[in-house]
Amino acid sequence: MVDKLLRPLMLVPNLNQAEELISSIKSAGFAVRPTMAQSDQELDEQLKQSSPDVIIAALEQLDFDLGTLMAHIEQAGRHVPVLVLLDHPPEDLCGYLDAGADDVIKRDNHCHFKHAIARTANTQFTWRQLKHAQATLREAEKRCQTLLASSKDAIAYVTDGMHIFANPSYLDMFGFSDSEEIEGVPIMDLVTHDDQGKLKTFLRHYGHENQAGESLQVHLVTLSGERFDGELAFSPASIDGEACTQIVIRQQGDSKELEKQINYLSQRDLMTGLYNRKFFMDQLSEANAKAAKGAGNRSLLSIVLDRFGELKEAFGISGSDLILAEFGKLLDENLPEGDIACRFEGNRFMVLSHTWEPKSLHKLMDHLLDTASNHIYELDNRSISTTVTIGAAIIDENAPGPNELLERAERAFTQAAEAGGARAQIYRPREGEMSQKQIDGIWTDRLRSGIKEGRLRLLFQPIVSLHGDSANQYDVYIHLLDEKDNAVPAKEFMPSAERTDMAKMLDRWIIHNALQKLAETAMDDRGSPTLFIKLSASLLQDPDTLPWLVGKMKEVHILGDRLVFEIKTGIAVNHLRQTREFLKGIHQLHSRLALEDFGIGANPFQLLKQVPADFLKLDAAYMVDLPNNTENQESIKTITAQAHAEGRLVIAQHVEDPNSMSILWGMGVNYVQGNFLQPPTERMDYDFSALS
Repeated sequence: MVDKLLRPLMLVPNLNQAEELISSIKSAGFAVRPTMAQSDQELDEQLKQSSPDVIIAALEQLDFDLGTLMAHIEQAGRHVPVLVLLDHPPEDLCGYLDAGADDVIKRDNHCHFKHAIARTANTQFTWRQLKHAQATLREAEKRCQTLLASSKDAIAYVTDGMHIFANPSYLDMFGFSDSEEIEGVPIMDLVTHDDQGKLKTFLRHYGHENQAGESLQVHLVTLSGERFDGELAFSPASIDGEACTQIVIRQQGDSKELEKQINYLSQRDLMTGLYNRKFFMDQLSEANAKAAKGAGNRSLLSIVLDRFGELKEAFGISGSDLILAEFGKLLDENLPEGDIACRFEGNRFMVLSHTWEPKSLHKLMDHLLDTASNHIYELDNRSISTTVTIGAAIIDENAPGPNELLERAERAFTQAAEAGGARAQIYRPREGEMSQKQIDGIWTDRLRSGIKEGRLRLLFQPIVSLHGDSANQYDVYIHLLDEKDNAVPAKEFMPSAERTDMAKMLDRWIIHNALQKLAETAMDDRGSPTLFIKLSASLLQDPDTLPWLVGKMKEVHILGDRLVFEIKTGIAVNHLRQTREFLKGIHQLHSRLALEDFGIGANPFQLLKQVPADFLKLDAAYMVDLPNNTENQESIKTITAQAHAEGRLVIAQHVEDPNSMSILWGMGVNYVQGNFLQPPTERMDYDFSALS
C-alpha cells in the first residue's frame, strides 16, 4: 500500500535536522516530499510556489518569530497548520497557540512529534476535502438551478401531492404567474376529473414502491380550462434535504430517446461508465431491506486500486483518470451477471454482488485480485501494472443499515491493507457485536418490560416566558430505569422504538400518564400547567389517534387548552397530510401544535402554509455558541420577526447560559427552556414568577 503523500515546509537550520524530521514523518505513515526555507525570502518563495500541507518551524534555531511567520502565511493567502519545535518549551504554551501555532513540541520528543504530524496532516487533508466538496456542491447546485430554469421540460417537485416548487416551463404550461402561486396546489387539481381516479391509484402504488422512472399518461388541464395530453414521469428527489417527488411532464411527441439518455446519465459515473454513488446507495438500501426480510442475501465489496498515489504522481491527473476508466471497464467485465459495480470515490470501487456465501465469495474476490494484477495499462509509451485490495461485508437478515455495512466493508479492507495489501478479507463481526435488528429487538423487550414493571418515568422541563408571562408550562420527557435503577435517557432507545412498533406504544403511555398528572395538579395552588407532549410519526399516522385522545381527555376531565403537541419539522414534511388532519382535529379540541427543530432549510416558513403551527421551537443548532455567533443571531432575529408577523410564538430550546437569554430577549423570542433554567425532573415545581 502507498502511504499518503505529505508535503511539509521545514524551517530548520540544516539538512541533518530535516532528515531526522523526515524519518519521523515516514514512521507516522506518510510518504514525504519536503521543501526547506531558512530565511524570510526563501519562505515567501516557497509559499508563492505552492501550498504546503504543514509548516514545521524550529524558531529558536533560526531566530524566527512566530508572529512574523503567521504574517507571511496570511500574506501569501495560504491555509497551513504550523508545528513549532523548541529546545526548551515553556510550561504555558498559550502564547504560541494564541499566536497561531497548532502545536508546540520539544525538539527531541519524537513520539509527540509523530502523533502531532499525523493529527495535523489528517486535519489539513480533511479541510481541503471539505473545501473541495463545498465548492463542488455550490457548482452543482448552481448548475441544477440553471438547468431547471432553462429546461424546456416542465418540472415540478411535490410532497404528499402538494406542489412545493415548479420551473418556468411548468408554470407556463398551466398558466401560473410565478412559483409562489403554485405552492400548496394539489397535483390532482391539474388533472381532468376523468383521470383523477387513475392518478390516485397510481400515486398509492408509487408511494409504496417509490420506483424511479415510472410514468403515467393523463389528460391535464390549465388554469384557463384548456385540456391537453401529457406524460407524468415520477422519480424520488429531495429539496433542502427533505424527501419529495420530482414530476417531469412531457407532451406527446417529446423524444423518448432523450429521456432514455437522461436516465442513463443520471445513474452513471461519466469517467468509468459504472453506476454512480447515489444510484449505488439506493440499490444498497434496497438490497439491505430485502435481506432483512429474508428475501435474498448479498455481499458488499470495497475494492481499492493499490499504489494509486504513485501512479498519479507518475502519470498526472489525466493519466490516472485513464487508469480508473480502464479498471472500471475491467471490473465490470469480470463480475457475475446481475452484480452492480460503482465508482464510489477516488480510486475506491464498490460492488453489490449476488455472491455471498464465504467460499464462493472468496473465489470471486481471488478472481478479481488475479485479473487486476495481471492487467497491463499502456500509458505514455510505458507499460505498468498494479494490484487491488478488497474488503467485503455480508448482507443478510442480521445485517445492520447501509452506512454500517459500508463501515464493515471498510474495516475488512483495512485489515487486508494492513496485512500488506493485494489481498481480500471478509468482515467477521466481533464477539458481542449485534445487528441493528438484534439491537432493536433487545430495546423492544426492555421497553415492554419497563412499561409492565413500572420503570418508565415522566420528566418535566419548564418553558419560561422572557416577557413577563408567568404561565405554568412544561415540556414532557421520558426515561427508563434499568434493573439497577439507573436512568436511561430517551435518546438511547427512541431511535429503536421508531424503527419498530414501540414508538406508538410509548407515545400513548406518555399521553395517558401526562393527562393523569394534569388531573392530579388541577387542585394545586399553582393551577393546572400546560404540557408540551412530543409525538412520533407512528402515532401521527394512526387514524385512531384522535378518537383515542378525545376518550382519554374525557376520562380525566382535562380541557384541550392544557395540551400542546410537538411534532418534529422533518416528520411534518414527510407526513404532510396526516399532520394537517391532526392539526385540524386538535384545534377543534382547543389544543395547539408546536413544530420542533424549526428553522433549517432555505425556506422553513413554506411548511407553515400547510401546517399553521402555533409554536415554533428553534432548532438546537441555533443555540451553539450563540453569544459569539452573529450569523445564528441574525437567523433567529429574522425567524422571530416573521413568526410574530404571522401570529406565532417562538421557543428557544437548549439555552445554557444567561448571555444567551439576554440576546434572545432582545430579539423578541417568547419562551426559553434549557438546563440553565432547570433540567428535566419528575416534579413540576419551577417558580415561573422568577423571571416575570
